[in-house]
Amino acid sequence: MENKKTRSPLISFVVNIFKSRTSRTVFVLFVLLLATLGMFMLDEVNGTRLYHLTFLESNVVLSFLELFGIDRINIGRGAWVIFLFIVGFVLFLMIGNSIERKILEHKANSKKVRIVYYSIVVGVFVLFTVVAFLLGAFDSLAKTKDLFLNLIYTLLICLLFIVVIFILAIALYYFVKLCTYCGVIAVTHLKKFGKQVHKEHKRTLVESGEATEEDYELTSAERVFPALVKIDKKGQEEATENTEIQLNELALQFQSYAANVHKIYYGLPLIRSFFAGLGTSRLIILEGLSGTGKSMLPRMFSEFTGSKAFFAPVQATWRDKTDVLGFYSEFAKTFKTTQFLENLYAASYTDKANLMVLDEMNLSRIEYYFADFLSVMEYPPEDWKIRVHEIQAGQTLPEKLDAGLVTVPENTWFIGTANTDDSTFTITDKVYDRAVVIDFEEKNHPIKTKYKSDAISLSAEKLSEMFAEAENDAEKRLSNQETDKFLKVCDFMKDAFNVRFGNRIMVQIESFVPIYVALGGTKEEALDFMFARKILRKVDGMFEDFVKDELANLSRLITSLYGKNVFKETEKLIAKFTKRLV
Repeated sequence: MENKKTRSPLISFVVNIFKSRTSRTVFVLFVLLLATLGMFMLDEVNGTRLYHLTFLESNVVLSFLELFGIDRINIGRGAWVIFLFIVGFVLFLMIGNSIERKILEHKANSKKVRIVYYSIVVGVFVLFTVVAFLLGAFDSLAKTKDLFLNLIYTLLICLLFIVVIFILAIALYYFVKLCTYCGVIAVTHLKKFGKQVHKEHKRTLVESGEATEEDYELTSAERVFPALVKIDKKGQEEATENTEIQLNELALQFQSYAANVHKIYYGLPLIRSFFAGLGTSRLIILEGLSGTGKSMLPRMFSEFTGSKAFFAPVQATWRDKTDVLGFYSEFAKTFKTTQFLENLYAASYTDKANLMVLDEMNLSRIEYYFADFLSVMEYPPEDWKIRVHEIQAGQTLPEKLDAGLVTVPENTWFIGTANTDDSTFTITDKVYDRAVVIDFEEKNHPIKTKYKSDAISLSAEKLSEMFAEAENDAEKRLSNQETDKFLKVCDFMKDAFNVRFGNRIMVQIESFVPIYVALGGTKEEALDFMFARKILRKVDGMFEDFVKDELANLSRLITSLYGKNVFKETEKLIAKFTKRLV
């Protein structure tokens, strides 16, 4: 197959310009303008040039005309008439041609249209000729001929200047392009030369004993993840020496520590719910009014058990995981880590419990910035990994950043505080169903306790062992009869309110109840807490006519099964919903 010759971009540019009818029209008008200016410049005595077009009095073009022996002449009225006749006739042809095309687009008889058009052209030409003759335009034809020859020379010189300027512009363009190309080559060679000098300098220092290979070399991991590599170098913390304590003692001593040491007061049901929540889910939501001690609870837990707690204030602008974990900067060629990521990463080097507190977590939509965490926590612990960075071939990473994935250690819990006011987003069922929710409805009153108030030392592993021991205690677990009784209440919710839930919530209840009992509570209190927070809460927002009557029926059912004033949290929530429906 014959290769087709490729046209030069410059030639293509010029050809495309003159293919355009508009471009051709502009070019003709430009030539007419130059011709008019040339007439004013060649006229020996012209008042218009002397008073209004002074730039034509002396210029480079005029100097070139004098160089070729072309002098100014006295242009008479007849020559101006002929010139204006030519200009007018050219303009008429351009306008008439456009009118002809427009007519032909709407008329089928093109032959008749063309006859009429050319008849008008001939008539106009004859009319112009007669007018020019009557005005004496042809009285001195020899002089007029010399004038127009001079005018043609003038136009050619002007066009020559334009062509020269155009060629100079093209030459400048290619010169700049060549300099840019040479600059790129020079920079590339300088980089190679710099790397060679760097290697030679490194080899010299290592051979002379002034530095070791490890001291001198700045690895890829140190460049991209300096904060995480610094954590790696710090290494594993010493193992925690656990205080011998039981779960029921844990709740009492924590309450006493907060009240007597810090004058912060939490009721035992709330403390038991918090600890049982840690044994049930990796996400705890502390919800309620501002100033009720939500943020202080994880802080007190951290101080009391000797664990770690990091507080990350959520911003309203958070939209995805990069706001939580950070991002890779293409400009700086480093990963901009957040303190959240650094503390999550550091948790792998300690056996202490690690609380990652998202303060005011519903200032932004939780499903946006926390979606990856919500998903991976559904998997087995060995799969609690989140993508942080897309690694490149040959790139080294920090020790605990496996294939660009950060691991959520088993000693880590996420605690979210959430205000219930109009300035925040509603927390959806997707989040609620995965979390244990603790309500802070009002400020706690002072509590007097004489139980010992000493802080303890407790590792995350020891805490998890205590939770597992409670779950495996048959006496603390729900029996088949107790489960069936509770399911009657759940079935009522399904039939009366169409409130349905999956196995996840029942699994959480089965874990929560024995831990809550081991902390000193009762099974009924635990079921009351979970039913109110996980199931009855779904009725919030229903305002149909039947809701009020069905809530009353639910209250009677619970009383018949468990007795009066046993499901206190549930009864309180039923009263709250009923009040809204009045």
